[in-house]
Amino acid sequence: MNRLLHLLLAVVAISAAVLSFDALHGLAVLCGFTPRLAPLLPLTVDAGAAAGSLVWLGRESGPARVFGRRLALLLLGGSVAGNALGHGLAAYAAHPHWVVVVVVSAVPPAVLGAVVHLAVLAGRAPAQALSGRSELAGEEIDEAPEGDRDRYPELASVDDHGLSRRWESAPPAGEPGDRAVELIAEGAGRRRLAKELGIGEHEARQLLARHRDNRVEVRA
Repeated sequence: MNRLLHLLLAVVAISAAVLSFDALHGLAVLCGFTPRLAPLLPLTVDAGAAAGSLVWLGRESGPARVFGRRLALLLLGGSVAGNALGHGLAAYAAHPHWVVVVVVSAVPPAVLGAVVHLAVLAGRAPAQALSGRSELAGEEIDEAPEGDRDRYPELASVDDHGLSRRWESAPPAGEPGDRAVELIAEGAGRRRLAKELGIGEHEARQLLARHRDNRVEVRA
């Protein structure tokens, strides 16, 4: 049953693509495209619709999927209108109105701009996801939800209390000549401590707290 359905689908798709290609090719010729370049008009429309459909029906989300749906529906609707117009002009041996010529001529650059915009939106989604993971693994790592540890491997080093499992191996504070003491004496904050010592910002905050406690004990 599935094989027969796929076979029928392939027959319909190929037949529709060929007929639509021929109609849009004829419309392009009537609108002033040379016979040699006229096939590029249906290719542009079909390729743009396919690109929009891939993003719309794929795994993309947010603005990319919305724009992909709009682009696919717009180009599919334009293809239907172009087919009808091309056959109507050919059947009655009529010449297209100058407005039709202008609209058809504007299709290729418009589709190019739309597909480029779609590609930018589709490429921006993974970058935003990666940025969100980095922020989660940075300053707010100790407040990350428990369920996110399976999604973000970088949280595996955090225990149930939000503390790093590498705390025991962190550089001790308070020893003469220790790099952490030198940095704190220079007025370094938690961000600089984390960067210079190669530790997380939570450990850096703990180092600062321990240093302040040590200073209080010495004064007492």
